[in-house]
Amino acid sequence: YVKARSTLSQSIKLLQKTSSDLPVKVTNILSAIDAAEYLITNNASYVVKQEAKGFVQTLVGYFQQYTNWVKNSLTAEVAQCKPISNIVDSAEIVACSFIIDSVNTFWFGLGGCCILLIPSIIISVKLSKYYRRMDTEDVFEDSSYNDTLNWFPRASAPPSDW
Repeated sequence: YVKARSTLSQSIKLLQKTSSDLPVKVTNILSAIDAAEYLITNNASYVVKQEAKGFVQTLVGYFQQYTNWVKNSLTAEVAQCKPISNIVDSAEIVACSFIIDSVNTFWFGLGGCCILLIPSIIISVKLSKYYRRMDTEDVFEDSSYNDTLNWFPRASAPPSDW
């Protein structure tokens, strides 16, 4: 009983020591939450825009660094070797003269027609229900009361001896 009582008193003293600065910690946490809430409501869009711009600039910087490295390696390392330089020049001539020149307006138009063929088939199948032939129509019904040719007398031809 005495041992349990001493353990209980030690636990109470430790709890009192720990809880003495608890209101200060809670106040600090609440002020930090208020500051974060103010930042989110007033400056969140600005902070997000700045971080996005920084990220985009980092990616663009990586791309520029890579293109500079490729240019440098082509001019400093590949261009010094004459056979490889001839291969690169020949590849450029073949690509520009034979491949790019053949892609002209006719082939571009033909490719566009081929690409747009599938959507046009789908659209025409969807619209085909509106163009079906009807058995009868109300407007052109053949009946005697709709026959306007017999309502008024027709002019006859002049007599032949006239």
